[in-house]
Amino acid sequence: MVDTTTHPSFITLLKLLNLEDRKIDILSQLYTRGTSTILELSRATSIPRSTLYRIIEELRDNQLVDEVVDEYVVKWQLAPFSRIRFLIDHQKHRMQEAEELFQEIQRNPLLQSSLQQPETQIIMYRGQNGIRQMIWNVLAAEEIILGYTYRVMEPFIGEHFMHRWKEERERLKLHGRDIFSDDYVRSLKTYPQKKNDHWPQWESRYISPKKLNINHQMDIYNDVVAIYNWHEGEVFGVEIHNNKVATFQKQLFELVWQHAQLHQPKKLHTA
Repeated sequence: MVDTTTHPSFITLLKLLNLEDRKIDILSQLYTRGTSTILELSRATSIPRSTLYRIIEELRDNQLVDEVVDEYVVKWQLAPFSRIRFLIDHQKHRMQEAEELFQEIQRNPLLQSSLQQPETQIIMYRGQNGIRQMIWNVLAAEEIILGYTYRVMEPFIGEHFMHRWKEERERLKLHGRDIFSDDYVRSLKTYPQKKNDHWPQWESRYISPKKLNINHQMDIYNDVVAIYNWHEGEVFGVEIHNNKVATFQKQLFELVWQHAQLHQPKKLHTA
């Protein structure tokens, strides 16, 4: 866990740089402690020393930490903030290059045709990053997004990622409808702030698990049916790219939508 005594702005900065959680944990410890040995960092972060050596080397390669010899003991410290400034500028430059290449491809029909996908595709995803990619892909929706919501995503996906996703969703002015059941309502108890998450372009309805037991997440958009799950040790997802399959699932959704209700009951069903 990241050291909560670290200044929150510093933690937010590290997250915006897309650093993995373990690297953020190490850097936040160095921010607080000044200098630390590998043993001290391992105890503070609960990261095994063998793994810690590798991560520290990666941080050094990225010029985010410096090695210091203090009375024959090797310690590590946070690099000067000017290095972080350099990293930010480097990422800006890379994104600018990416934008220029994207515009070039978009203007060139020959390049676009080479990127066309076959009519039917089945793409598998695994792990947290795989689920994040699937959720981000939903932003490519050209019309309304339909779906079945299983549980609150933030505890697994991460608040920072979901915040970025919502900002992009609002920028694109996407519309959507979803159906949820008791599992989602129960998950709100562990993440109550989600109750205040209102999206004007989104409509939700509740359905009793006696009518339909929603036991995984599903999004339907364009010609895509995305099915994923990230609970109870199983983290996987699959995207089915097929017009007939997507059209069929959209029709089923509309049938279920007619049986769903605007408000959830005060008392949930028991298993």
